[in-house]
Amino acid sequence: MPFKIEEAEELMREHEREPEHVLQVRKMALALFDQLTKIHGLGPDERFFLEAAALLHDIGHVHAPDGRGHHLWSARMIREHGWKTFDPREAEIIACVARYHRKSPPTPEHEEFASLSPAEQGTVAKLAAMLRIADSLDRSHLQSIRRVTVGIEGRKITVQAEADGDITAEKAIFHKKAELFESIFDCRLAFGS
Repeated sequence: MPFKIEEAEELMREHEREPEHVLQVRKMALALFDQLTKIHGLGPDERFFLEAAALLHDIGHVHAPDGRGHHLWSARMIREHGWKTFDPREAEIIACVARYHRKSPPTPEHEEFASLSPAEQGTVAKLAAMLRIADSLDRSHLQSIRRVTVGIEGRKITVQAEADGDITAEKAIFHKKAELFESIFDCRLAFGS
């Protein structure tokens, strides 16, 4: 799927005001995905959806400069983009993952989410939960975290961060963004540094 990710990268470069941030979120999201495979049970297609959503989750800022509702705009822009390599179902899954990187959790009351199959809804919920955590790991937009290591002990999952600078903002928002992850994966999430 390299050609597909290149198309997502192109759309990101067209609209993203802070490419360093989304590249860091992608790095963190893929690290979480790869280290949590025995928890989430997803495969390479879903990893690709997460990568694309991480790259595109903030493109809606071009329509919402104050940030309010940018997640809705990001989803809309993904849906309405004239994709050459994505089919409409893939674009919808990626749009939903990007949409749920903040604010309300995935819910059948949302028309686009309800249009997905139950399996696709489960995939979106898991990927959105990971994207929220990845986004929290660059809350300051300073790319201070070099690497994350995930430890799993029963129902407790610890995300250990290696950082080059102050990550107070990341620690604070991590706990707020953990709720969806804890609900979807029936676990307790902890942050360590």
